[in-house]
Amino acid sequence: MTSNLPLIRLSAINPFLLELRRRGADAASLLRSLGLPGDIPASKELFVSSLAIYEFVERSAELAGDPHLGFQLGNELELQAWEPIALAANEARTVGELLTRFTLHALEHSSSTRFYLRTDGERCTFGFARVVEPQTRPGQNDAFYLGFISRMMIHTTRNSWDATQVLFRVADPDCIPSTSARLRIATGDNRGIQVTFPATWLLEPFERSTYQASVTEKSVEHPPDSLVDSVRAALMPHMHDSDLTVAKAARICRYDRRQLSRGLRSEGTTISKEIAKLRAEKAEKDLADTNQRVADIAQTVGFTDATVFSRAFKNWTGQSPQEYRRTHRSPNR
Repeated sequence: MTSNLPLIRLSAINPFLLELRRRGADAASLLRSLGLPGDIPASKELFVSSLAIYEFVERSAELAGDPHLGFQLGNELELQAWEPIALAANEARTVGELLTRFTLHALEHSSSTRFYLRTDGERCTFGFARVVEPQTRPGQNDAFYLGFISRMMIHTTRNSWDATQVLFRVADPDCIPSTSARLRIATGDNRGIQVTFPATWLLEPFERSTYQASVTEKSVEHPPDSLVDSVRAALMPHMHDSDLTVAKAARICRYDRRQLSRGLRSEGTTISKEIAKLRAEKAEKDLADTNQRVADIAQTVGFTDATVFSRAFKNWTGQSPQEYRRTHRSPNR
């Protein structure tokens, strides 16, 4: 398996969530069916399995009954509001520098894809490769990326743009409407999308006013870069689940249970140990920083019985929840 679980920031699905809600579709039920947190809009602080995100996007189009949903939302994305583009736009002086900086900043939002920019003679290729190949064809996922990448390319190369000189490759060209700016589209594979164009475009000056970038500082942390930390990040939203078994945890991570267990054992831990640590850490934080009742805190970390929680908490910390609160309470509480 990879050195970490490929994760995507949960808020990446917000364009789909908000559009489904606007259309009156039951996005919350779709989230629950995939084991994802049901808040709309989704949290910017949480990371989830990339495979869960891919499945959500594909099923969003089915729920909306719209075969072009991904492309529409990608094409309508407010480019200057998306941090990787906005930060790159603040720093770049040429089209090539914009794309290069974008590939770096995109790493801060996802460990599931690797954007790249390479030249081969007179042609240049920009795109991304997925760390783990989806089991189903990611037609809507690719369409979403093509929507905003094509718009970004048209805007940044506006002095040179010529659709006949550009070729996009995606998993399913049928997910792209035929009227989309006369784009040339070919069938690629499930690993990612790419666009090829004249290498001379990289030298074109980039006009920062194109995006009127409003983001100047990084507002979020990188996704976890180790197996243990990425498993913890994927499981964090599920601490309230009293039935968070090892098997269910593996499903949340979208990994084979045995394979995941082997990987964690090689790091000196297990799924059960990490679940217990996450529950202990959250309970400790809530006891120290909030006025919630012990019984309520117990439920937020997966215990339906406060007495059972108290026994578990004492095993974790050597103190009862009440004792821990007295000795660790924040000064302003």
